[in-house]
Parts: sequence; structure tokens; C-alpha cells
Amino acid sequence: MSDSPANSGRPLSGVRVIDVSRVLAGPLCGQMLADMGADVIKVEAPNGDENRQWAPIAEDGESCNFMSVNRGKRGVTLNLKDPDGRQVLYSLLEQADVLLHSFLPSTAAALGIEPAALRECYPQLVICSISAFGAQGELADRPGYDALLQAFSGIMSFTGERDGGPVRSGVSFVDMTTGILAYSGVLTALMGRAQTRQGTLVHASLLETAVFLLGYHGVGWLSTGALPRREGSGLWHLVPYQVFACRDGEVLTGALNDATWRRLCRAVGRPNLENDPDLATNAGRLARRDEVIDEFKRIFAGGTVAEWIERLEAGGVPIAPLHTIAQALTHPQSLANDMVVEVDSGNGTPLQLLGTGFKVGTGPHHSPRRPPRLGEHADEILREVAGLSTDRIQALRERGVV
Repeated sequence: MSDSPANSGRPLSGVRVIDVSRVLAGPLCGQMLADMGADVIKVEAPNGDENRQWAPIAEDGESCNFMSVNRGKRGVTLNLKDPDGRQVLYSLLEQADVLLHSFLPSTAAALGIEPAALRECYPQLVICSISAFGAQGELADRPGYDALLQAFSGIMSFTGERDGGPVRSGVSFVDMTTGILAYSGVLTALMGRAQTRQGTLVHASLLETAVFLLGYHGVGWLSTGALPRREGSGLWHLVPYQVFACRDGEVLTGALNDATWRRLCRAVGRPNLENDPDLATNAGRLARRDEVIDEFKRIFAGGTVAEWIERLEAGGVPIAPLHTIAQALTHPQSLANDMVVEVDSGNGTPLQLLGTGFKVGTGPHHSPRRPPRLGEHADEILREVAGLSTDRIQALRERGVV
């Protein structure tokens, strides 16, 4: 299959992806595939992906949510409730390597894109199904979003201030990580297909992602019955390690081990803490958590962010300023690693978006194609990929199928 000039020479050039997923997880997977060179065709209902309506809205009327996960794609609309719309989709799948979808199992079956059935018709196809609660079990057909799974998985139960209620993470990390895991699954399946010449099914879900991300907290409960507690910016099992207020801002620092504890005490000029035998181990510091934390709050309140960063870095103690998004996205380190990229907005001005979280080779590391406007590339996709005539496209458009 042909490559666009923008995709040629990149790792996934020659791979075609049909992306009928919505919102964040699936579209992020598709964007990562596009950044690596795949020809990703974004298929939306005639009224568009629901996240096109979510705030904030940019000056040109496009949703920042949508733009954050749809760079590099071509766009077409299809009414999959119409038999002709489904037939067009099947024509696209004939020319595709990967299908991404995030429909509930019952919806996928009603729309004629149930993964097991598609596997029989398109044995070469890698089909990635992304759901909320997983492919099996009594909740498999239940919808869900990021915050719901932060609650369901238990993550929210130990996120927040000690004396406060549970708190949702400020970023949609369950959604986004699901997209990353789906990307990993798709690449694994494509590598397997290179050996077997057969596609396969890939499943990813917000539930599986969230439980997977419990990590050592989950293993800790399985092994010891220990439940993590809310400790704000800190960790329930390490002291001190959290955000501390300075005269002009905040920093996050602390001691992840006993050797770092000794370096921390020296860097802040508190030999009495270093020499206290009860505080020499993390277990001892945990027993006197409130006392230790209160002392370090007083210490850090006496200096500026810059002063503490200079002193602790010189002393070999990890420390970071608490940045706003504005500070993080304009920081030279973020810019040096291409985490803010520009694409042509289509109106003569550059559109700034976030870079991809990994790099392969010497670049380019992202697609130069901006996120598609609703149905923007319908004619070229339907002609070049689906093989439809101009008259047929017009007829479908008049009926509201595309």
C-alpha cells in the first residue's frame, strides 16, 4: 500500500490503521501509530467524536481534547448504523492492517464489527478492542470513563490529603495509559503477524490498566494485607518525601532511602536529625512521621525554591520545583526533548501540540499532519482506499451516510 510523503521512511510507514475509537484511549493509540508513520484513518459518526465538544475550545473552534490525541490522521465520517456505511467500512478494512475500536460488545455486534466475526472475514487484520471493564465478566458491556475506573480500581481510595476525601488525579492517566498499552499490544500483534501472516485480537481496558498500575500497592495487599493511606503529595511508606512550601514556591524532595536521609540532613544543615538513632531508618521515621514532616516544613519555609534546589542538588538529594503546566511546557528541558511540537494549522499559523513520549531513531518523531476536521478527507479516502466513484460518494453524502 502507498505511503504519503509525510509518512515515508518512518518505522510504521506502509501500515494502515482504521481508527473508529472515540474519546482518549483509542485515539491516543492511533496518534502514536500515526507519529511512527502509519496511515491512520479516523472514522467518526456524522456528528463527530464526542470529545470534539469538550472544553477547552481553541480559537478556531476545535476542541483541545480532540486535538491532543488525533494528530497525524486523515478523517472521514461514516454512519455505521446504515448498511451502506458498514459496507464502506468493510471496504476500508480490506486495505487495512489494524482496526482500533472502543465500542461496547453489544454495540459492536449491532454495528457489524464484532471482533470475532471480523477475524473470520479479515484474517490478516489486527483488531484492537478497547473497553472500560474488560472483554470478559459480567461488567464487560458496561461503559466507563477514566474517573470511574480510578474509583473502581481502588486508586482513588489512597489519593488525596490524609484528613480529606479521595481525589481524582489531575490527568486522565488511566485513559492515556490504556492507549499506550493498546499501542504496545498492536505492535506486538504486528510483529507476530510478520511471522504467522495472520492477524489477531488485542484487548485493552481501563480496568486492566488501572489494576495493573496499582503496582507495588496491589502486591503489598496481596502479600501482607497492607492498604495504602492517603498522604497528599507524600507516600504512606516513606518519610520524608513530599512537597514542601518555600518562601516563593514549592519543591518536592525527600529521602527514598537511609543514605539519602543522611545527605538530606546535611544539605539542610540539621546534624541533630542525622545523628538521632531513632530516625536512622525509614521504619523509625515512619513512627515519628508527623514530627519529621513538621520539622522539614519549618526548614524549607526559611528559603527560596532556587536556594533549596542549589543546596540539595549539591548534596546529592533529588529535588524538583512544583511547576505549573505553563512552566513545564516552556522549560528548556521539555523543549530540548521535543515535547512541544508544531504542525501546520491549515490557516497559515503553526499549531502547537504535545510531542510523543518516546523517540525512535533520529526523527522525525511526530506526524506533521494536524488533527483532521470532521470528515475533512472523506473524498480522498473513499476514492483511494474504499475504491468508490465520485458519483457513489455523492450519493452516500446526500443520504447522510458520509
